[in-house]
Amino acid sequence: MAGRAPVRKIASYGPAIVLIMATLVALFIVPSLVERYSYAQQNAKITLARSVLAQDDILRRVDRAVSAIADSTEPSVVHIETRTDSSSETLYSPTYSTGAGWVFDQHGHIVTNAHVVQSATDVSIEFFDGRVVLGKVIGTDPYTDIAVISTGAGSKSFAARRATDRLPRTGETVFAFGSPFGFKFSMSEGIISGLGREAAGSNVPGGYTNYIQTDAAVNPGNSGGPLVNSDGHVIGMNVAIATAKSVGKAPEDSGSDSAGISFAIPLGTIEPIVMQIIKYGKVSRGYLGISYATKSQENINIPLDDGTVLSGIRITDVISGGPSAEAGMKTNDIVVSVQGSPVHSVEGLKSLVTSSRSGDAISVRVYRENHFVNLTVILGKLKDEVLAARIAEPIMVQLGMAVTSSSDHVMVTSVWSGLPADEAGFLVGDRILSANGLPFKNYYHFFVLVADEGILTGKPITFRVLGSDGTHREIMLHLEW
Repeated sequence: MAGRAPVRKIASYGPAIVLIMATLVALFIVPSLVERYSYAQQNAKITLARSVLAQDDILRRVDRAVSAIADSTEPSVVHIETRTDSSSETLYSPTYSTGAGWVFDQHGHIVTNAHVVQSATDVSIEFFDGRVVLGKVIGTDPYTDIAVISTGAGSKSFAARRATDRLPRTGETVFAFGSPFGFKFSMSEGIISGLGREAAGSNVPGGYTNYIQTDAAVNPGNSGGPLVNSDGHVIGMNVAIATAKSVGKAPEDSGSDSAGISFAIPLGTIEPIVMQIIKYGKVSRGYLGISYATKSQENINIPLDDGTVLSGIRITDVISGGPSAEAGMKTNDIVVSVQGSPVHSVEGLKSLVTSSRSGDAISVRVYRENHFVNLTVILGKLKDEVLAARIAEPIMVQLGMAVTSSSDHVMVTSVWSGLPADEAGFLVGDRILSANGLPFKNYYHFFVLVADEGILTGKPITFRVLGSDGTHREIMLHLEW
């Protein structure tokens, strides 16, 4: 009996030993095996991914295509630096600013925003290869914020390719070029977020807007740079951004950085304006002679057989004897395109029409009684009262005075204290006789004249006035921008 006790004691420790061994395996051996398995699994995944990347070069092809867009576009992009001299009796203080532009043709004409070069004393153009030349502003159109600079570069410049025959579409990939924050010849990528956008404050009061909206990064210094499509063709020009602080301001004036909403002037507006400036040095605006639907009902959607929807503007009246009436346009026609560019809004229609010169023949496509009709309209000259209706109130607000018609003059009826007109010396009862030595025909022509002379872009205007006391005075006034 005494000899069996140790056997029973050893047997009683057996389960404990097994448990300890199992615990040791669980603590040390199993994690090691799991780690090896996990490593092997991850290694296999990496090997497979590297093999896929080596065999499928789709991303490298995309990269090569984007690089090709950069290589083909950047030689046509320019960096612009301007100096504006401003002085008082005691202080001379030039101001400097930067922007971008692009080569329009083989004659070396540079296109940029009017606000980039407005009031500039000197304009310096830097090409992609490092050449720097002085440019001469040959004309600006503040209403569309377009300017043309002559460089004399001629054959030494590379004209950008323009997407004249390919219209932009929402969702397409686009690339914005310029000099954001002074980083010259930069490129950013995005998509077209919308077409036919209006952005208040993007140009002079009363200006025309019909913008391409994108999410490409645009910042101060991008103004005037080209917006190109995936073919490397220019479809527009950077002009404004929307931020938490502002909507529609030029990047340089927005007070903030890009927030993913930027705007570009479409090529359909740029080309006819630039052509006019190059040929004539100024812009003459065309006139259709039609009335549109009210703002709340302006846009008409037309469903097409392929399931897409076309937008247009309904015509509520065709002026008898006007350009559109002569071309065969009818009341209730829906204008869907002008010169091949789609019409998304009344503002877009106005922009497309007024970009062309009076006397030009333009193509207008309308939807009439369930079918499309193509018309050719010989544009008339935009009437002073039509343009004055857009700019009269903004001009008076900016000047700080109100005027009314007085025979062949205009009479000052109100002057608001502390604003430019008051500080310049205008008085209630003054009759304005001329602006910069130029007479005007009537009340409407007065606003068109001072706008053409640059009152809204900061250029000084000298007014000759006849006071209520019978004395003549000259008053020089300019707006600070």
